[in-house]
Amino acid sequence: MIYYLDGKITIKGKDFVVIDVDGVGRKVYMSSDAIESLPAERESFKLFCYLNIGRNSEKLYGFPSRENLEFFESLINLSGIGPKTALQVASIAPMDEMKKAIKNDNEEILDKIFDIGKKRGQRVIFELSRRIKEKPEEDGAVQTLTSLGFSKRDAGAALKGVSKEKSVDERVKEALKLLDNG
Repeated sequence: MIYYLDGKITIKGKDFVVIDVDGVGRKVYMSSDAIESLPAERESFKLFCYLNIGRNSEKLYGFPSRENLEFFESLINLSGIGPKTALQVASIAPMDEMKKAIKNDNEEILDKIFDIGKKRGQRVIFELSRRIKEKPEEDGAVQTLTSLGFSKRDAGAALKGVSKEKSVDERVKEALKLLDNG
């Protein structure tokens, strides 16, 4: 599996670039906005990639950052959304902005999603909003406790008895006291 390419751009097309990596030119599909943000031809850079293997073809999709790649991967996991559509959606806004736009009904960004087609746009918004609701933002106190070696289950159980009104630091201190006594 290819995770990233580190090489020089030899060709910039409308929706792709060719990257020379050790004498081999690899065609990588990208959004036009991402292509514009790349360095000039013949300059070295790193591009994060997703390899899509279809029945009759293999295509590389490229992204300037790991976060963009992860967002793209989350989009192609949505029902009925393929790599081309995911690439269009991923180029509209970063994942965090997209989540906020869906939560807050930001018409400017949501209208851009509908540029991919009404049915596809509705599906993307529906699926993303469903996933946002299914996966609420993880509590910073839970993250801190798990980084200290506690399981998520134990951390969550200890934090149930601690007020969410307190700061993360205060919640962690109280949870640690409960975990030490338990």
